Amino acid sequence: MASDSASKAYEYAVKLLTRKDYSEYELRQKLKSRCSQSDADEIILRLQENRYQSDERCAEMLVRHYLGNGYGRMKIYFEACQKKLSRATVDNILDEMNPDWVGVAVELIFRRVSEIDKADYQEKKKIIAFLVRRGYSVDEAVKALKKAVLLAGQEKEEN
Repeated sequence: MASDSASKAYEYAVKLLTRKDYSEYELRQKLKSRCSQSDADEIILRLQENRYQSDERCAEMLVRHYLGNGYGRMKIYFEACQKKLSRATVDNILDEMNPDWVGVAVELIFRRVSEIDKADYQEKKKIIAFLVRRGYSVDEAVKALKKAVLLAGQEKEEN
């Protein structure tokens, strides 16, 4: 990595990684226009050796971000695939976190709908479709809807 363009590309990559974690694939795409393929390979290897770049850390940040924003498993897998992160890595992180998918979906329903217990059939279909678009399975969406209606009914009885 003796060339001037390679050292500038390395500095650029470090600068990028100070702002956010990038997958190896994303970083390689960004370096493509700044240096040769072999220089990019060297730069990425050096960044990984120094622990500046890690696909595992990138996957963990991705999972935390999407899970925290109420997205389901399928959306997380899709986004990881876009970043060329391994599904096994994402699975390991999800296994460690062990999220309650139905619980996350119920929270999302309560954020989205004020009076879920008064929702008619059409509104419930829309809620299920919304959850499916957010990456939940139909089964998880239906369970979450039933649980949300039940919880909303219990809250009304307490008040």
